[in-house]
This record gives sequence, C-alpha cells and structure tokens, in this order.
Amino acid sequence: MKCIFCGYSGSTKSVSHIVPESLGGKHSPSANSGVTCDSCNQYFGQKVESKALNSFPFIGFRVLSGVPTKKGKVSNFMGTAGRIFGTGKFGVVALEPLNKEIQSKVLSGEKTQFRVIAEVTEPLPVCRLLIKMGLEQLGSHFHEVAISERMNAARDFARRPKRGSSWWFILRSNPEELFNESSAKFESAIEIAEHQGILMATLKLPGISTITPLESEVIPPNKSELAEPEYRIIWAQC
Repeated sequence: MKCIFCGYSGSTKSVSHIVPESLGGKHSPSANSGVTCDSCNQYFGQKVESKALNSFPFIGFRVLSGVPTKKGKVSNFMGTAGRIFGTGKFGVVALEPLNKEIQSKVLSGEKTQFRVIAEVTEPLPVCRLLIKMGLEQLGSHFHEVAISERMNAARDFARRPKRGSSWWFILRSNPEELFNESSAKFESAIEIAEHQGILMATLKLPGISTITPLESEVIPPNKSELAEPEYRIIWAQC
C-alpha cells in the first residue's frame, strides 16, 4: 500500500490515528496500516498537529472534555482570568488565577465567569490537519481515490503547501453542547461525502464540527447563507 501523501510503499511501524488521540481520545479511529508512512506521520505530528491542537477550536474542547495529551498530561490554555486546565472530568476545569486579586474574587464568589478568545488564531495548521484527517479516512476506505491525481491539490496543501496557496473550511461551534451530560461519552467521527461532484470531509465532535473540501475546484457558500457566529468560513493562507 502506498502512503497517500508521499507514495512510499515500504513497511510502516507506527499507527496513524485519523483523529489525533490528543483530540479524540484513545478510541480515536485509526487509519489502515500503510495509508500514512512513518515519515509523514511523524511530520504531521510535529509540524501540524501540535500547532493546530493548541489553538481554537480544538484546545477549548480538549480542556473541557478532559482528553489528555499523548503523555497523559492535562491540556491548558490562557483565559482572561488566568490559565485554565482540564481536570480529566468532562465539563469541569481548574483555574490558576492571573493574580491575587482575581484569586480573591473567585474564592469569595464575586467572580463566577471567565472568557476565552473564540477565534481561529492558527488557521493554516488547523486547515491542514482537517485535510489530513479527511484524506486518511478516504485512504482507509477508498485508497485508489486517495492516491489519485484528483487529490493532488489537497495532498499538497496538507503535506507541502506552496507560498501563496490557500484553502478554506466551515467551522460550526456551539459551546453549550459541551456541557450536555450526553456529550461526556463522545466518539469522534470523520465522514466523507460527495457534494455536487466534490468530495468533502466532515469532522464531528461535541460542540464542534467542520466541513472541508478535499478538492480545490470549489468555492465556499455565501456568508449570508450561514448563521454567524455559530457557522463561520475560515480561510487558511500559506
């Protein structure tokens, strides 16, 4: 089996999780052996996943859902009140206050809310990761399509984007879903569907879903067709 990103057909030792473990947990779906070679798997882990998973929308989900890192550590990010840590329990977080004043207000009950920035600050690695996940899902079920010329543009943008190139994805975020008890037993999912002759990849997580084209011959829908801010079109530029 050829690697869908570089064409390498030798033996592969590593297991490539389609949805990274640090996002979807230990039960994240895995790609078939050989779909992604060891070299490409390592590249994505070091150059793409690390940046994408530590930015919105993924970092907030990782903290709120309690999904640990590969090394078993809790995720964290900076908010207006201080650093926010996951606790390993779905929907429960811990706060390291920014200063003693905030700490005092939290302990006294005067301060009961904090805010986080809900903007995609790293659109390029996020978009590349979404394409990578979509291609691996496609490659695990329709390998010949994944390695065909039809996927060249998506493959190149994910693995070796050229300066000046761009891609887009649609982000739906609804944080209230994260605090729903039924979301605690979530399963990450990647779905591939053909829409008007174009293959699209959909990522589904509680409170977060994305739609990403796997072909370049498509333009995003008009913003007027989407209910912002729940739905947003995000452009990634290299």
